[in-house]
Amino acid sequence: MHDTIPAPAQADCLTAFAALRDGANSDPATTLEIGEGCNRFPPSPDLARYLSALLDRFIRDGTLSAYAGRRPAGTREAMAELLSAHLNMRLDASDIFFTRGGTEAINLTVAHFADTGHGLVLPLPNYYAFDQSAVRWGAPVTAYYRHDGALHHTGAASAPRTCLVEVLPNGVTGARHNVPKRIAPDFALVDIPFQVGAEGPPPTAILRDRVQGLDLEAAALILTASKDLSLPGLRAAVVVTRNKALLGHLGRDRFERMAMSADPVGEIAMLFYASLLTIADAPREQTGKLVQIAQDCVHRAGLPTLPDEDTYRRVHDHLTGMSKRFRRNSLTIEGPRSPLQPITGLQPATGYSAFAELRAPQDDFLQWVARCGRSGLRLNPTVVHGGTKDAWEALYSGGQLLRINLSEDPAAIDRGLSLLGRYATGQFQ
Repeated sequence: MHDTIPAPAQADCLTAFAALRDGANSDPATTLEIGEGCNRFPPSPDLARYLSALLDRFIRDGTLSAYAGRRPAGTREAMAELLSAHLNMRLDASDIFFTRGGTEAINLTVAHFADTGHGLVLPLPNYYAFDQSAVRWGAPVTAYYRHDGALHHTGAASAPRTCLVEVLPNGVTGARHNVPKRIAPDFALVDIPFQVGAEGPPPTAILRDRVQGLDLEAAALILTASKDLSLPGLRAAVVVTRNKALLGHLGRDRFERMAMSADPVGEIAMLFYASLLTIADAPREQTGKLVQIAQDCVHRAGLPTLPDEDTYRRVHDHLTGMSKRFRRNSLTIEGPRSPLQPITGLQPATGYSAFAELRAPQDDFLQWVARCGRSGLRLNPTVVHGGTKDAWEALYSGGQLLRINLSEDPAAIDRGLSLLGRYATGQFQ
């Protein structure tokens, strides 16, 4: 009987991804992927030791041993204080809601928008979760916009309200996209996937500029530590908003899932991340003072101690090394011998992702990508990064664009670009 039930609807980008991967070489010994959306730079061993000790403490003190077990108190108060300093805006504990990762936050907020009659205006490219959550919950995507703010209306029926989604920086291009000027949204959702960059203006300055004057009664921020810290399995994120309807929706979801939705390790990791970002943005001689401020903050909230100053310094140095890798790989992709070329306005400034154009155009780009996959080089082209075929044609007409992961080991990037150059000239194995 169950075989006769239609499969649930799926976003076009997920259907495209499955089609491109069908028949692709999946043997790790003979295949290479240089565009996956995951930070490949190793996580900090100092951070690993701190989180291990934190988990050990929560096991020993009973925090993780029962549904009603003891949990750290005051995490929202501490996060509000630390983020207020980082973002240069006043925040209260009631403005903070912890989630298990940015994807969960996206899913829950989009579900709320569907319930409240909001149509979505999404950037292109974007993270698949926005499109998939919109399909799942029935929130119409009324338009997509590209990096310069140009709009493509999808033809979906208009909605009573509009939510404009901004990803800062864009999770696929690593650049700050201009939002469309012709949209006057009823709600603004700003997703912040990473804040550690390789070049350009300081990411914190860009973020502070964006949130200044933002009305949190009609807006929300999503911040996650998982990407910058190379720990996607940590599932640590926070939603910042003063919108009571959205906060109520998030709270009801937590109540329905009861104690299983709590994540004390992830919440403390987010506190560390927020304080680390403030330290990374300040002159090095201020590190000791800023660490003490963070320690005092969590102490007042009755929370476990954050790492000591030396640990903060080593983790900061680790992230600096990560940024240098991003920069090295970015320069390699832009080099004269690269089979790719940068796109004006889309040069990556923050995070580990870049979007570049194939120098040698292919007659059938997606069929060529599929053939590369069968030959051992798995690529991630335009259509797997949100949107629809029509939207991509309208906004990036003829663009043969590929995502490249700047966090990959330089040897993997070099080998991948070498293969890409050969395959672009038809020299398949």
